[in-house]
Amino acid sequence: MNEAIGGKDLVELFGIYRAEWLSDALFKLFSRPSYFPELETPRPCVLEGGRGTGKTTVLRCLSYEGRYALEGAERAKLEDWPYFGFYYKVNTNSVRAFQGEELSERQWQKLFAHYLNLILCGRVVEFLEWHRKVTEGGAQLDPALCKDVAESLFCEPAATQGELASVIQQGVRRFEAWVNNIDPDNLPGLSMQQVVIETLCNGVLELRQFKGKRLFFIIDEFENLLDDQQAIVNTLVKHCGPGYTFKIGVRELGWRRRSTLHENEQLQSPADYERIDINARLDGEQFVKFATEVCSLRAIERFPNGLDLDAMLPALSVEEEAKLLGVDAKAREMLDELERTAPERVAVVKDVRPLELALLLYWSKTQKQPLADLVADWEQHPQEWKDRFHNYRVPLLFTLRGSRPGVRKYYAGWQTFTLLAGNNIRYLLQLVGEALRLQREDGKPANGEEIRPLVQTNAAISVGGKNVKELEGLGVHGAQLTRLVLSLGRLFEMLALEPELRRPEITRFFLPEDEPLGSVEELLNAAVMHLALVRRVSSQRTDLDLKAYDYAVHPIFAAFFGFSHRDMRKIRLSPSDILNLMRDPKRTIREIVRSNDRSGDAPLPDQLRLFENFYGRD
Repeated sequence: MNEAIGGKDLVELFGIYRAEWLSDALFKLFSRPSYFPELETPRPCVLEGGRGTGKTTVLRCLSYEGRYALEGAERAKLEDWPYFGFYYKVNTNSVRAFQGEELSERQWQKLFAHYLNLILCGRVVEFLEWHRKVTEGGAQLDPALCKDVAESLFCEPAATQGELASVIQQGVRRFEAWVNNIDPDNLPGLSMQQVVIETLCNGVLELRQFKGKRLFFIIDEFENLLDDQQAIVNTLVKHCGPGYTFKIGVRELGWRRRSTLHENEQLQSPADYERIDINARLDGEQFVKFATEVCSLRAIERFPNGLDLDAMLPALSVEEEAKLLGVDAKAREMLDELERTAPERVAVVKDVRPLELALLLYWSKTQKQPLADLVADWEQHPQEWKDRFHNYRVPLLFTLRGSRPGVRKYYAGWQTFTLLAGNNIRYLLQLVGEALRLQREDGKPANGEEIRPLVQTNAAISVGGKNVKELEGLGVHGAQLTRLVLSLGRLFEMLALEPELRRPEITRFFLPEDEPLGSVEELLNAAVMHLALVRRVSSQRTDLDLKAYDYAVHPIFAAFFGFSHRDMRKIRLSPSDILNLMRDPKRTIREIVRSNDRSGDAPLPDQLRLFENFYGRD
């Protein structure tokens, strides 16, 4: 096993979850997702998913470096590979330099198109040099082609492949320095977009080593490109040649411009590319299976047959959780009241489960009906009450502890962790890693042993809190996203404390059709792109504007606030509600809660006291 991961305990192995941190160990820990074969086809592909969904890992493993590392030098047979991928990660520092008042937008586009020619051609020639070193009789470009490519890119002359690699690298650095010290009156020579890329790729595919092969340009973090730069890449995708294609990784809503340089020419799926939505492809059991494979790979040195995640992260039944939350006290309270008001009815419910007694007590208080009448109804209509218990047994858990300090709801079990992660592998690794860390801090072994439900719950609360704090550093909307999540999280927590009798477990919201979105539109887009919110197409709508979606706070925050991580019912929020939640959270939350038949008053849970000033603002 790679030294970067060998010899470490599970806490350390699960604590490394970003592809950038893993270095070469990334390939040792790669688990092939179910959609991977679609990326290997000749079609252009757009891989879409939030941060932490595994885009970078998958795209790097699609590159020639990744495949070579996965197979190992002894087993790799390059002559049998059907394709070779060249990975390029969009660097914000570089691409954002191509803007400013010094030049027009079209001039900046031409400069960026030339820069992209340099970058992508450089990746191809770097690959050829690598291929020459790792194989006998490695590939060598024709000297005439080397000369032609160098001249087309306005680089120094090059007569050999090695010289071409060197002059392109020099050309990139020289051009970057010129852009950073731009002189509008002395523009450099610029290559025509895509022409030199196609010339070079055709020359590569004519070499005997690459006859019948395909070439992939892999562009990661596409969302970092400016809108006019996205149009340039779109044009490359639309008009790519028969032997090469593009594989693009982008966050949800990060592909802001779909047109090419011709405004009336749009990229459309499936005609021009294959769209692969990670969240849709790795949903439900698919994600559980994928996550199990990823976690087992992390622990393969100690558990060669796979890590038993269900045993390490045991779940609680509803009844077990209710007992931990104090349901016996509620049941005793119900029986005591019934003994005072209708002692003849006590015998009817003496063998009823505590959580069912708690439901009868809750129903009596909220509906203002005598317990004796409800017990009589329960006896006369058993099926109706059975259905009611089925619908309310989970929402009822949030009410058992009331305002008392401590855990109000447990978040335990491998399946629960996968739901909290929301199809996001990075979040899943954070949850497991934090549970292992807290287990070790608790003085217990952290190498696959059972982790108590309370420790699991505290881990989920901790991870949710850390990700709330991280939102503030995410782009220009960071502070707004933090306020939005804090407000919505508190709102859904308060709704969970009082499950309304017609619609228990509210976890989503939708926007009205008849109100303009205004500034909320940009905020919602940023919230979805940065995983503050998740969205899904409403089952009641067929159009696909922003109002056609149902929104929810990402489930990774559920334990931190104390609401359900399940995808359940929804309420209506207007654009003004959303703005007011950030401007005046205390008053707005109270108004929304009361408009949904709740009291609107509840003390902050312990973990939210860090934000007491925010919630206390009037």
